[in-house]
Amino acid sequence: MTTAMPDAASLDQAAARMYKTRPLTPADRRAFDAIAADYQRTAPAAPASRKLLTKTVDELVEEALGGINPHGTRPPIDVRLPGRLAAVLPDWAHRGRRRDCTHPPSTQLYVAAAILREWGWQAKPHKLRNKRGQRCICGALVTTVALGVGTMSGAETAAWHVLGVLRDQGWTRLIGDWNRQCGSPEKAIDVTLTAYHRAVSAGQ
Repeated sequence: MTTAMPDAASLDQAAARMYKTRPLTPADRRAFDAIAADYQRTAPAAPASRKLLTKTVDELVEEALGGINPHGTRPPIDVRLPGRLAAVLPDWAHRGRRRDCTHPPSTQLYVAAAILREWGWQAKPHKLRNKRGQRCICGALVTTVALGVGTMSGAETAAWHVLGVLRDQGWTRLIGDWNRQCGSPEKAIDVTLTAYHRAVSAGQ
């Protein structure tokens, strides 16, 4: 039995639910624990006896390595999208492509940005594609799954990161609502890539 591909609206709603209920990511938790540890340290009585370093060598090394892109200077995946003609095909037509479920949400965000850049972006939300094959942000994320990159669960986490970026910018509604009013493909791509870096930092 073939499972129907979820649509962009379902993905958007799932991201909103996750944002309300999801616990802190490991990266968030590590940052919080580091702050809490600093507050728990007892300061020396005399200012002259204060130490220059407030962290151990191991903590400093871990912090330094945590800022290194795990992919180095290269992208997480060599994105080779089918030609423009393939952009207008329904997503089920791409399912014959080899699937790799090991790709994390960060890779799906990177590929979604490539889809928006190469196949085009559309302002109308929650529509997988228009007649020209252009997609909204959520539509691009759903298409990554159809192209064999990651899973739908991963795409929901990817959308959660997009929503997190928008929340940081003060946006309180859904991704689709922002997509409708953002006004340019460059802004949509920029938000998607910012979410990609956010996911990488969270180890996802």
